[in-house]
Amino acid sequence: MPVSKIRTKIRQEFERHRYVSQLRTVDVLLFNSHQEYQETLNFWKQLTHVLKYFRSEEDPSSRLPKNFIQGFIEGRN
Repeated sequence: MPVSKIRTKIRQEFERHRYVSQLRTVDVLLFNSHQEYQETLNFWKQLTHVLKYFRSEEDPSSRLPKNFIQGFIEGRN
């Protein structure tokens, strides 16, 4: 996977929370991002954990079910 694609995805994750203005929420988001970064650097995350961020781009049909019953019928967890 090219580095540019990974950088774009990281940027999209930051842009998703662009308009958060509550200080406590910003602190939690920063803590979570630092935790994700450290887990990735220490190789505590497996390849599947990292690739889950790119699943929606790879497989457009990978979407969450609309409700619990529909997901149960489709065999999703």
